[in-house]
Amino acid sequence: MPRSSCRPTVTPPSDTSPFTLGPWRVDPQLDTLHDGQHSVKLEPRTTRLLCVLAQAQGGLVRTETLLDTVWPQVVVTPASLYEAVAQLRKILGPGAIATVPRKGYRLVLPASSTAPSGDLAAPALGPYALAVLPLRARRLPDSHAFIRESLLDDLIAELSRHPQLAVVALGTMLSYDGQERLSPQEIGRELGTAYVVDGLLELRGETLHVRMQMVSTEQGTQSWVDAVELPLAAWWDTAGLVAGRLARALNLELLDQAARAQLPSGAEAAQALALASRAWIELFARPETREVTARAQSWAQQSFALAPGLALASVCLAFCHWRQAQFGWGGMAAPAQRALALEHAEQAVALDPREPDAHYVLGLVAYSLGQTARAEEALRHCLRLSGSHAPAHGLLALIRTRRGHPQEAAALCARAFALSPREPLRVVRYLALAWAGLALHDYRAALEASQQAMAVNPDFGTAYLTGAAAAQQLGAAEETRAWVAMLREHTAFHSLQAVRERLPPAREAAHREQMEQLLGLLAAAGMP
Repeated sequence: MPRSSCRPTVTPPSDTSPFTLGPWRVDPQLDTLHDGQHSVKLEPRTTRLLCVLAQAQGGLVRTETLLDTVWPQVVVTPASLYEAVAQLRKILGPGAIATVPRKGYRLVLPASSTAPSGDLAAPALGPYALAVLPLRARRLPDSHAFIRESLLDDLIAELSRHPQLAVVALGTMLSYDGQERLSPQEIGRELGTAYVVDGLLELRGETLHVRMQMVSTEQGTQSWVDAVELPLAAWWDTAGLVAGRLARALNLELLDQAARAQLPSGAEAAQALALASRAWIELFARPETREVTARAQSWAQQSFALAPGLALASVCLAFCHWRQAQFGWGGMAAPAQRALALEHAEQAVALDPREPDAHYVLGLVAYSLGQTARAEEALRHCLRLSGSHAPAHGLLALIRTRRGHPQEAAALCARAFALSPREPLRVVRYLALAWAGLALHDYRAALEASQQAMAVNPDFGTAYLTGAAAAQQLGAAEETRAWVAMLREHTAFHSLQAVRERLPPAREAAHREQMEQLLGLLAAAGMP
């Protein structure tokens, strides 16, 4: 049974200094463990649990104390504690934490505040580090005061799911609550982060306004701002969506800012990450064009040469090879490009199973090979790792349509737009809606979605396929002629045979029926 919500407030551990734990170095500010060769990212609450156990210096910490300290003012069951302990044992070893039956737990590994020497020195926070300050509140009623810490917790947790980011832990950031004497720039310098995120919750009537800004620690200037409005009564239903949207936008902006900086000199690992981040920004935050893809591939190849074990480099190479196969942009045959894309996607997942983008590109490549069931599972796992991954929602809408469920596309795309309304990859959402419209025989909706995709990216050839098919069915002769000419003269889909070869093979009945419908309409439209 869940415990009562009437719980005493327990102050979480305030000491966030690094400490050693057996062979490990624990950095609570970054939610990471280091053993000299590897770095392991923890969930913020798992870090807090480890810190509470370490502060007891091997002594017993009762279950009730752990629940109240690690999950303050949150109603949870002991199962949450069991799961967090199991995660720590999986990393530290089965004997690292001892269970005291019917009482609690104690840490077996020796903990020390003395910093280790040599290879275990604390890593610099670097250009991908940020701190999220406790949100300020204006006219927020006491009944909803919890929103401040709840949104901060959700936002830090969501950002922490992006392996390339270094996010200062919740416990550290709570220590800055109410310290308005320090500016965000001063706090960034104190913590060693490249950026600091500051926010305001303001109630205007019955509408809650959430405004966030990101400040550069080096320059003290505002480099990003976003705002969300929602009815206060809808908070319980939309809290996750708000945190997801803000986290997605922050991730895109932070990597974009870092990609614009001069490449670091010295350590190959730092150079490789900077190059891979540049490639990632080109692929995820720029329109899909031949030129963008060529730049991304060049940077990804340089990154891979420096650090073949960097998952982000493999993610970017997989994405590049998929685009070249799909749109005919590379000098290599499409089957060979897809084989390389699959090799890099599988390598990315093997290198870092917790990287959401690795599972996203695996889903993309699997779909291009006609492996729709595998593609769907890869995307669903991507969303388990990061619910704010808007591109995964959009691609899942397309795959569910291909598998015979076009009625699901609207809801999936709506969530993707709510999470990230402006990123260029939204073109895939419009494509999913266009395919769903064709499958549902709603040709007007298919035509509108195709035109929206063309507006987002005029070079996105697939949009002209669905657009020409819908226009043909609706008798829109002018649009049909223009788009067929566009397909024949400027895309890899220049004939019905090319369409069959470029689009994913149809191996399920619903997918085959949709392809036959498309090809029939294109033939009627004059496609050779």
